[in-house]
Amino acid sequence: MDPHEEERPVKRFKHQSYKDTLRGVHLPSALNQSKFDDVIADNDSHFHEALDHWRELNLSPAFVKFARHADPLSASMPLLLHNCEAVIDLWLEALDGADDEALKALLDLFQKLSHDLRTTLAPKYPTVLLRLTQLLPRSLSAPTLTALLATFSALFKYVLIPAVDTELLDQAWAVFRETLLRCDPEVQRATAEVWGAALRRLKASTREHCVRLIAASAESSLADACVWVYVSACKSVSQTLHTSTSSLFRPLLSYYLECGTPEMSLKLIRRVMTALIHHCKDSEQFSSVAEVVLEQFLQCAKAESGDADEERLRRMLEVAAVACSVRQGSRMTHKQLLTMLSEFDKIPLTDALHSSVLKFTTSILLAGDMALWMASGRKVLERTWERPALALELCGALSDLGWGGWKMVAQPHVMKHTAELLQSHPHRTLELLVALHREKRLVGVDVVWKQRLQEWADRTFARWEQTEDNILLLHDALSLSSLMPTLSPILIRVIDATLQSPNPLQEYEQSFANSAWVLGVCMRSLSMRQPAEWSNDVPLSSWTQVIVEKWNWSGVALGGLVALIRTRYVCNADTSIKMTNRWLAATLLLMQ
Repeated sequence: MDPHEEERPVKRFKHQSYKDTLRGVHLPSALNQSKFDDVIADNDSHFHEALDHWRELNLSPAFVKFARHADPLSASMPLLLHNCEAVIDLWLEALDGADDEALKALLDLFQKLSHDLRTTLAPKYPTVLLRLTQLLPRSLSAPTLTALLATFSALFKYVLIPAVDTELLDQAWAVFRETLLRCDPEVQRATAEVWGAALRRLKASTREHCVRLIAASAESSLADACVWVYVSACKSVSQTLHTSTSSLFRPLLSYYLECGTPEMSLKLIRRVMTALIHHCKDSEQFSSVAEVVLEQFLQCAKAESGDADEERLRRMLEVAAVACSVRQGSRMTHKQLLTMLSEFDKIPLTDALHSSVLKFTTSILLAGDMALWMASGRKVLERTWERPALALELCGALSDLGWGGWKMVAQPHVMKHTAELLQSHPHRTLELLVALHREKRLVGVDVVWKQRLQEWADRTFARWEQTEDNILLLHDALSLSSLMPTLSPILIRVIDATLQSPNPLQEYEQSFANSAWVLGVCMRSLSMRQPAEWSNDVPLSSWTQVIVEKWNWSGVALGGLVALIRTRYVCNADTSIKMTNRWLAATLLLMQ
């Protein structure tokens, strides 16, 4: 038996949905679009040569009719020039009744016609553009859509761009913007590549106008298409950026710094920069964008103080944070990072800039290396303590992100300022200390620092008053209990004061800051400490009686009491009978 008879045949074709086929559609390269293989005579035209070629390949009725009428009108280049309007009218008429097969030929022919006639087509340009855009919402096959993209590109290259007319640009983008709203996202992406190629070819002044024109549409549902326009315009081969990238990104960044709605514009720039950073191999390839960011950053940092300049600086800090955070800032050079950090002392630490400064400093410190941390990084951290709220959030963010310079650069500042910050910003300081303690960053702190923390707790909870603010402080302070040598007296005072609460059930129903929670966590924290530290000062019997009478409905309070009793009596066999009698009495009270 032949062993090959049992082998299953290999599938040569794989099914793809319509959307899957669209994902592979891209604008043909500029080399393919401008390559004309046939060498023609002086009086011949590429259009007529292509017409003869397609007549041998395409038998669709719409194309055959067009070819029959257009052939005598375009037999030579002079005839084509003389009859150009008639040929275009025939082409537009054929476009109305064309099926998918006819469209491939008709679109290819118009590319050749654009190459032959160029700006001679200008009078018919608006009509042709409108009819072509009407094809975009149709369910075209991938080859036909590719031909349509190439036709748009040829129309822009030979007619729109040489005209150097901003009004024509405005009209073209308005037509596309209205049509793309009704198109599939993949069609929007593919069409954006056409505009990206057009942006590269535009003159400098017209290019800036077009960049701003497209950026203004990012606030609509065309945000994805706008991103694709800029990304496709800036990308080049071999993980590099196109030579026109800086002239494209500069007006885009300027538009964001000046526009009235910065949120969507920032999202646009962030997405464009992220895509380009991931596309580039290293900082050398990304330098055209990085230098523009650095240039604008230095201008904003050196500007005179004022509301408008402060808002401009805030926006620029957001952009700089993106450049320094994506891929851990690996596309920024050490020199660029150092230059930006050296300007930090000129940035005002105000409420309006708080969030942006936090993002910027966090991202740039994470992007730097040891040399950067020990030079400018140390000075940056020192200056942030002029605004304690910023310094606390920055230290917390750097710790959470595992910054390599934390122990050497940031931790000494935290240890130094803890005492004064506990007085001025107790909640934020405790939140930071709790986070650091959870990440084991406070292991090995000196005795003096622990004593200062203990002194603050003694002063704060000396006279317990049950308020939401105090309960939040207590919650964080208990998380640091292992760092306080004598916490038990504080807990006992808090429990004694809380047991005097007149209406515990009403408190529980009205607020999270209730006596049941306070009793539960305080007794549980007390149970985790050595009994010798508190056993002589705790009237456990009276506490048990009061809690069973007034908090018998609270699992938190009773759970804390059980933990405390177990810690107190588990190692003392002589008192086990007494403990049993007390629990029997408590149970009888609960049943009454």
